[in-house]
Amino acid sequence: MNRLLIISGPTATGKTALAIKLARLFNSELISADSRQIYRGMNIGTGKDHPKDTSIHLINIINPDQSFSVAQYRQLAIAEIKDIHSRGKLPIIVGGSGQYIDSIVNPQSTFSVKPNKFLRLILNKLSVNILQYIYKLLDKLAFEKLNNSDQNNPHRLIRKIEIKLSFKSPLSKGDLEGLTFLHISLPAPNPYLYSQIDKRVKKRLDLGLINEIKCLLKTYSWSDPGLNALAYQEFKTGFNQINIDRWRFHEHALARRQKTWFKKITPITYIDVTRPGSSRKVINLVRKWYNLL
Repeated sequence: MNRLLIISGPTATGKTALAIKLARLFNSELISADSRQIYRGMNIGTGKDHPKDTSIHLINIINPDQSFSVAQYRQLAIAEIKDIHSRGKLPIIVGGSGQYIDSIVNPQSTFSVKPNKFLRLILNKLSVNILQYIYKLLDKLAFEKLNNSDQNNPHRLIRKIEIKLSFKSPLSKGDLEGLTFLHISLPAPNPYLYSQIDKRVKKRLDLGLINEIKCLLKTYSWSDPGLNALAYQEFKTGFNQINIDRWRFHEHALARRQKTWFKKITPITYIDVTRPGSSRKVINLVRKWYNLL
């Protein structure tokens, strides 16, 4: 039992609904890879409208005022994968948080290096030119491999310097050694994504998102990590059409970033959800992979 199925893709492509269908067909359990659904009490804005008879691991695991890292996600996800395997079932990771998924499929990533607050305090005061100079001193070859955007992004430069100065090795394969996985990503043209996102925004507003936010603010503050998530942070300055439009715009931008992120992950199979018979194609692909192992 060393198999793992991953269903990823940008927001609003129907990933969870398809994963639920697959779970029922292949004796599986779902593990969420959604960085917004980890928060308790944030239900409407994060879309936790799953069928009541469906259990999804790694949602509602922390309060909105708690921090949570990719390294913590990986640790919990590995534990869930092993537990599901121990019960003779197929684990299915489903979600659009690329870093969460990458921490599983790319064990040589560097998410195990924790943020160094003192170092960041110092580096944040430096110019981009100086940060570039420091990173080139640490690893000139790595700097030259960065694209222009990364070379001029202070936050990414600081993180790379932080990793280089940590003297800590990247994550090892560890207890995921020998894991065989099938990763299917569900892309779609931007106009389709925007339309689906806009419908979902309206639905979540109709379900009472504004009241949910007001209830959360009785216990938590805007500075808490959870309330900095999309669908919440946009309403910090008020509850009006301007804020709603800002939310829609940010969700559109997220979908574009997710599409770009998943293009970088390999091996991966892409199936356009707007093509006729896409769900059936996924099911047949999974069935063939499942039966061959």
